[in-house]
Amino acid sequence: MTTTDAEANIAPEVRLFLARVRRELADLDPEVLSDITDGLEADFTELVEERGPDALGDPAEYAKELRAAAGIPVGVKAPRGFAERVDGLLDAGHDRFDKAVAKLGELLRTDLAPVVAWLRPLWWIVRAWAAAWLVSAVFGWGMSSAPAVVLLIVAVAVSMFIGAGRLWPGGERGTAARVVLLGLNLFAAFVLFMTWASGGGGSTDYDRGWSEGFNEAGAGYGAPIEEQAGIYSDGKWVSNIYPYDASGKPLTGVQLFDQEGKPIDVVTQPDCTSTTAAPLPPVTGDELDMAEVVCTDEMTGEPLQARIFYPWSNGAAQLYNVFPLPSRVQPGTALDPNAFADGSEDAPAIQEPPLATVPKASLPGITTTSPSASPSASPSAAEKP
Repeated sequence: MTTTDAEANIAPEVRLFLARVRRELADLDPEVLSDITDGLEADFTELVEERGPDALGDPAEYAKELRAAAGIPVGVKAPRGFAERVDGLLDAGHDRFDKAVAKLGELLRTDLAPVVAWLRPLWWIVRAWAAAWLVSAVFGWGMSSAPAVVLLIVAVAVSMFIGAGRLWPGGERGTAARVVLLGLNLFAAFVLFMTWASGGGGSTDYDRGWSEGFNEAGAGYGAPIEEQAGIYSDGKWVSNIYPYDASGKPLTGVQLFDQEGKPIDVVTQPDCTSTTAAPLPPVTGDELDMAEVVCTDEMTGEPLQARIFYPWSNGAAQLYNVFPLPSRVQPGTALDPNAFADGSEDAPAIQEPPLATVPKASLPGITTTSPSASPSASPSAAEKP
């Protein structure tokens, strides 16, 4: 076995213990320090394999024993530098954790050290999952997608090698490596907490469908609320509403309001999907200069004319809450104030409803009305959206 192979097989606990011992002996000449500490890795690795990490003891006490065995008097240590102070803080935190585990073990009347040692590889896997989840979220991959699965396998392998001391910063742990490893662990814990707080690492089919439809409508996560206006059904933007009365007949000119009396407006942008059997026509060369291109063919990428919806009017204001809304296909997105003038053939019109009739609906004790009938004293289906 080569020296490199032997060093790779040294337990991480032994590396950390001997690093602390050497820091306690930092006042010695480097050659003397090497003489009294070289070869200890293999001895302590066998000790840990036989009796566990607790057999290592206190590194400061062991350093004193080495001094005494070598007949070296205790020297005056140089003032501690920044790296040594950081190491001291990390050592103190590690000692407090060990004492807390030992105290909890006393309360439970069991030795928790083997449990902590068993959980360590499990944490290596968990932090790899956190890293893979974060990267997948950035690129929009689902955790069950092929790229995310490959990324997770690689992340687990890297995390295991770091934990076993085969890769930096899990190898020879100087101050920088210890700080980097602590930062990675804390960040992984933060990602796991945020995943839990947000309700899990994945989303439901409904959430994905809603977001996809929302993005297709021209908005996205993080957009101001006024840009997210509109109504969405089954993840798709609703561009028009076709009401029917209780007898199943289509209605025209129905005004809709919400529970607070606010108009329900569904149109916030042009419709880039044809609502008839014929596809949207392309924008010609003459129309291209005047067109605000908002629609493109998914296959060819060429600009298309959009379907633009026109409002009803009450004489003082334009109303987008009266349904169905008239519309027409045109190259530009601006509303033409003269679109309805002179009964032009290309004036906006109400398209045929998607269903000629629908099944009748009724409620016990409720009298329904038709568009031509007088309003009933009782609430009617025609009066409600």
